[in-house]
Amino acid sequence: MPIIQTEFEEQKNFCEWLTLKNIKHSSIPNSTYTKSWSQKMKNKQSGLNPGLPDLLICLPNILLFIEMKRTKGGVVSEVQKEWIDTLNEYPSVYAKVCKGYDEAVKFVEDCLKIDVNYQFFKKRG
Repeated sequence: MPIIQTEFEEQKNFCEWLTLKNIKHSSIPNSTYTKSWSQKMKNKQSGLNPGLPDLLICLPNILLFIEMKRTKGGVVSEVQKEWIDTLNEYPSVYAKVCKGYDEAVKFVEDCLKIDVNYQFFKKRG
């Protein structure tokens, strides 16, 4: 039986691929866990909101947001779904849940092929 990588491993491998392809990207540290109530308050006061996708990827004329999940077992929360729906309302912004490295790579490669004026992913749903 094949070993299912963790979400962290899938995202780490995907970010290595983005770096090799010289694609500008950043992780969004929404999952920063702390037991400190004062730090939690600072995070909230500084605008940190739950559910924003894990990664921001900059392509020519397009911004991508990816919520990375493992290939099996990852669950998308309601607040994550709301963020993805909201982000997809903006022109030239595409947000998607990707189950694993392969799906994330395909999403980026597909976005590199599209004409910005054609809302390919938004029409597909």
